[in-house]
Amino acid sequence: MSKIIVLGAGVVGLTTALELKRDNPSHDIVVVGAHLPGDLNPDYTSPFAGANWHSFAGPNDTRLQKLDKIGYRKFLDLAANEPRSGVWTIKNSLLITEHFDKGSFSVPWFNGVVDDFTELSKDQLTDGIVAGFSFKGVVITTPIYLNYLLQRNLELGNQIRRIPKVATLAKVKQLHPNGEADIVINCAGLLVKDLSDLNDPNRNYTIRGQVLHVRNCAKAEVEVEGFQGTKDEMLYLMPRKEGGCIIGGCFQQSLNKEEDKALTQRIIERAIKYVPELIDPAYQNNPKEIDIVRVNVGFRPFREGGARIEIDADRPWLIHNYGAGGGGYQGSYGMAAEVVELVHSLTLKGKL
Repeated sequence: MSKIIVLGAGVVGLTTALELKRDNPSHDIVVVGAHLPGDLNPDYTSPFAGANWHSFAGPNDTRLQKLDKIGYRKFLDLAANEPRSGVWTIKNSLLITEHFDKGSFSVPWFNGVVDDFTELSKDQLTDGIVAGFSFKGVVITTPIYLNYLLQRNLELGNQIRRIPKVATLAKVKQLHPNGEADIVINCAGLLVKDLSDLNDPNRNYTIRGQVLHVRNCAKAEVEVEGFQGTKDEMLYLMPRKEGGCIIGGCFQQSLNKEEDKALTQRIIERAIKYVPELIDPAYQNNPKEIDIVRVNVGFRPFREGGARIEIDADRPWLIHNYGAGGGGYQGSYGMAAEVVELVHSLTLKGKL
């Protein structure tokens, strides 16, 4: 048995704690965080996410591909077998406009991984769209799913504790109720910036997102890339299981916590253009205009070089698991699997 503290109660921390307990039920695991499911705070990324599965890995980024592959199959299983999770499957379409300026568009790497992958023919493309594909997608209702993860942790015997923000990882090691922890898993997300003893050679930074939570329903998940004059914006629309949609959005290097009303209007106009049933009363009694529940502004925890999942070079009791950027949900199970293997390696080396 090992006494383990997981720092951070976002999707990565909760998933990591859950998978560690499933792997070894004898572990004495405590998840600690300044924010817990149910909170809405700019420092707590997970509630503001869309969230879906659509890998950001490039064709040669085999490390991120490996992480995301695990998540796709896990979320399909949750959609099929766990109604409490708030996860469901729905067709996902990606459309590329004539203004796409990130180089020539190519078929995504996961065409052999996801189910029902289809490259759209020219006669299936609307005006201004030069390429597209569809596959069996996954959408996650974040408030329901975070609470599901919290409940599953509690059901398996993990503890969840709200704490004040901590200044050092060394302090976290002392927070286990049964004595000093053997292992600390650093899943602090955005709050790694406040850890004075982090010792990360790579830069951690935030990327702003703005999304609309609306009551309107749509037939499929839709993503459109390539809008002229706005390189950091795209359209993504994620229909949720319980009805309504999340519509975004942007990837901006900004710390502005306030709604950008001009961006909200652009999101609405793009959504209506590419997903017209949103304002068609004949489809699921939709209203004739976009009916906004809430405009969410959140921040994603990016890290140069991608997620850090490793044992700290100077502190063998510390495992890092942060920096997922915009892929925390889809990468959460893959990231957790790597942490489980790192805990195994510490055990085999006799360091616990």
